[in-house]
Parts: sequence; structure tokens; C-alpha cells
Amino acid sequence: MANLEVRKGKARNSWRRFAAIGGRVALTAVALILQIVVFALLLLRTSEMSPWIGTISDLISIGVVAFILNSRMQVEYKLAWTIPIMLMPLFGGTFYLLFGARTGSRRQMLRYSAAQDLAAIDQKSAAGALTVLPGELNEQLPELEPVATGRHPVVSIDPDAARQIAYLESSGPFRAYRDTETTYYPLGEDAFVAMLEALENAKRWIAMEYFIVSDGKMWRALFEVLSRKAGEGVQIWVMYDDLGSLWHLPDNFAKDLKRAGVRVQSFNKLGPGLTLRYNNRDHRKFTVVDGLVAFTGGINIADEYINAIQRFGHWKDTTIRLRGPGAWGMASLFFTIWDLVSGDRTDLAALHPSEEEIDAQPGGPGVVVNYDDTPFDDLSLGWAAYRGMMSRAKFRVDLTTPYLVPTSEMTAVFVALAQSGVQVRIITPGIPDKSYVYSVTRSNYRQLVEAGVAVYEYTPGFIHAKQMIVDDDTAIIGTINFDFRSFYLHQENAVWMYQTSAIADMSADFEETLAKCRRIDLAMVRSTPWWRRAGWLVLRTFSPLM
Repeated sequence: MANLEVRKGKARNSWRRFAAIGGRVALTAVALILQIVVFALLLLRTSEMSPWIGTISDLISIGVVAFILNSRMQVEYKLAWTIPIMLMPLFGGTFYLLFGARTGSRRQMLRYSAAQDLAAIDQKSAAGALTVLPGELNEQLPELEPVATGRHPVVSIDPDAARQIAYLESSGPFRAYRDTETTYYPLGEDAFVAMLEALENAKRWIAMEYFIVSDGKMWRALFEVLSRKAGEGVQIWVMYDDLGSLWHLPDNFAKDLKRAGVRVQSFNKLGPGLTLRYNNRDHRKFTVVDGLVAFTGGINIADEYINAIQRFGHWKDTTIRLRGPGAWGMASLFFTIWDLVSGDRTDLAALHPSEEEIDAQPGGPGVVVNYDDTPFDDLSLGWAAYRGMMSRAKFRVDLTTPYLVPTSEMTAVFVALAQSGVQVRIITPGIPDKSYVYSVTRSNYRQLVEAGVAVYEYTPGFIHAKQMIVDDDTAIIGTINFDFRSFYLHQENAVWMYQTSAIADMSADFEETLAKCRRIDLAMVRSTPWWRRAGWLVLRTFSPLM
């Protein structure tokens, strides 16, 4: 009887929570729809009363189309907006001015710029203890001399790799580090064990940032550790994406954390304002401990990521752990967005690990660069880093991505590589989590396969890993999907690596994963019925707006 009452109580709480979240979503949706309807009716009414209004609206649409066509946006984004504007000139241009901007508000952009400036100053001030490759790396290219000594010196850096490092360092408050141990985890459950161990060993502070936080075994284990460490005096920051976590967040999530002494913030909180900046989500995933140990990769805080529950078959995800100086690069990225969201000005210097603490870490070979990609500019650093790495490929490019929605430029890069003799292999999911994105992904197979790109689908289930390996000596691993949303709309992060020990493990895991995949051949892509290809065409045209 007691168990029955407990189950009934849980069911009532679940319904109350569902009703509260559903009410919040419904209120936001109704408010947005009403504002759009009022705007449209007002525009129609005034245009009927005065022909000048319609003329002005048409001129605005023409001006907006001219702006879009001459902007630095991808051609696919231009097309996705130009079509509805030309079909509905009365509304289209004005509608774009309200909803089409991909960047954040002016206030957000100014605060983000200020936070980045502080992070850049911090990186320079910490150069003696933490950074290992000078920002003036270009000056060292001709000699190809060792760029640093230390316990694990980089014997030489290929000129193309050195230029990539210089490019990343010039693109934001990003620095290259050596003497950093890199550990690769091929499954979320493996990474989670290491994360819990790192959290247990925290001495001074912990920072965590995730797109999805969901109630379940994973979160409950984390909360137990976090609340206990906070009680021991460890400073803790937790940030999550409001929309990404909306339907999954544990009951009283923020209240329980604050009660335990943890600072908590949500990113881009859902509300009834007239804006589509809800497109700008925080898709980053971090756990940083004491500035000495840091984790990133595809896993969120939800049980499917560690296969404690099964959704879409076996869930394969990957994670990288940095121990040593390179972990601070991830800490710097975290506090940039924390300060943007919270309005704080975190004293980064006070959080630095000491030289003695850094020297006590095991270290490792190679070079790592932590970087992020932001919607607050017209540059996709995520794509630029992938493209730069592929441009130096001599014999192999291996990509793993849950969503393959490349632009025409991206497809051209893959095709050119394959046709020049470089082996290009791409692994995508065999069981999708989003059917429409899966359709768009499959619509891109034919051109790639006909050019000689080897495309595989992971038959056991859903593969959520986001990583690329080039020539077995350079790699990227992080949160960046191969789609427009990750490249241009979301806040993302990744680690660029050169000659680190983790790269060999990534390559070995890629080969093992291939053995569980089916290869997509020419017969399969050419046998797709015409009506499905027609549907794919529509989805691909408007995929940047999805």
C-alpha cells in the first residue's frame, strides 16, 4: 500500500511538472503568435488605408534582399530567407528584420565582447605559468624549430598545423598549450566514471555547463557529489541551456542547487518576447575542476548518454579529458559565457592553479587549443577549423557526426578531397533521434558517394560523437555538429589537437566503430524514389531555418 501511494505521489508530481512546463511553453507560443498576428494585421490594415505603406514595405523587402545577398552569410541561409521574402514582399522584409538576425542583441554582443577581452588579458597574464606557444607563432614557421621545451617537447610542427594554431589564436581569447595529458573516452559511461572521480578530487572549484540536464541516475549521482563538495567549501558554478533542458530538468533544480551553495544560471531563458533569438542556444558541454582537469565532448547530463536507459538503440558518444595546462583553456571559455549570462566579472586570476599544481600533473605530448564558436558574429570558427584541418590532409579524413547537413561549400570540400585521392570516411547514425534531420542527412549521401566519399551508418543505434581526425596526427573533438545550426546559430566548443596521445585512441575507435556500420553504396543512393528526393529537396532548401 505504501509503495502504491509513493507511485501515485510521483505520478501527481510528474503531471504537475508537465502542466507547469507545458503552460510555460504554451504561454510563450501564444504570446509570439499573437504578436505576429497583430503585426501582420496592422501592416495589412495600414497598407489598405495608405498605398504608401505597401510601397514602403515592398522597398524594405527589396532592401533586405539586397542586404542578404551581399552579406557574408552562407548562400543556403540567403536562399532560405530570400524565397519567403519574394513570395510575401509585404511582410517578408519587415519580418526578417524582426526575426532573421542570427546574432544576439546589441547588449549581448557588447557584454560578450567585454568578457572575451577579459579572457584574452587573463591568458596573456598567465603566459608564464600556462601558455606554451607564443601568439607570434607565425614568426617561427620558417625555422620549424621546437616551439617549446618542457617535459614533453613538440619536436617540430608542420607549417600547415602551425598556421592553424596561429589562426585559432588570432580568432579569440584562445591559446595553445603543451604538457597536457589527453585521454579519450569512446563511450559516455566511461567518461562519466572519470568525471565523478575528478569531481570527488576537487579542492577549490568546479564549473559545469551543459545543453541538456535531465533527471535520472546520472544527474542524481552528480548532485550528490556537487552538494557534498559545496559543503566542503568548494566553489561551484553550474550553467544549462533553458530550452535544451526545458522538458527534462529535475524538479526544483535551481532551488536545490542554490540551497546546497552552488551558483546556477540558465542561458537565453524562454519567454514571451517577440524574437527568434531562441535559436541562439548554448550547446557547449564542460566539466572543469580546479583549472587542472577538464572534460568536453558530446555527452549531456541525461541517462541515455551513458546507456543507463536506451533511446534510439545503443547511444555512442565520445569525450576528451585534458589534465594539465590545457585545462585552463576550457575554464576560460566557461567563464566568458558565465559572465555574459550572469553579469559577473569573474576574477580569473584568483582561480588559476599554481605552478606547483600544474607541475604535479602527468603532462603529455603534443599541443591542444580550446576554442568556441559563437552566434555573435558572422564567422563560423567551427567550420573554419574543420576546413583548415581538411585542407592539410594528405591521405585520410575521418568524420563522425550525428547530423550531416553540409552547405554546398562544405560538400565541395569533401568532394575535392575524395577526387584528389584522399580517403574520406564519414560515420552517421543508423537510428535517428530526429527524423527530419535524418532525412536531410541522407539527402546529402548521393553527391558524396558518387565522388568517392565513404559514408557509413552506425547500425547499433544513434551516434552522437562530433569529431574529426586528419592523417592520424591532428584531430578535433567537441560539441560541434556538421550542420548549419551548430556552425552559425549555437554557442559551441571544441578542442583542436596536434600529435597528442589521444589521437591514436580516436583513430583506433573509429576503425572499431566502422566494423559495426553499414556502408552506403551507389546502388542504395541511386534507388531512392523520386517523391522522397523531392521531399528532401524542400527540406534541404529550408534546413538553415529549422
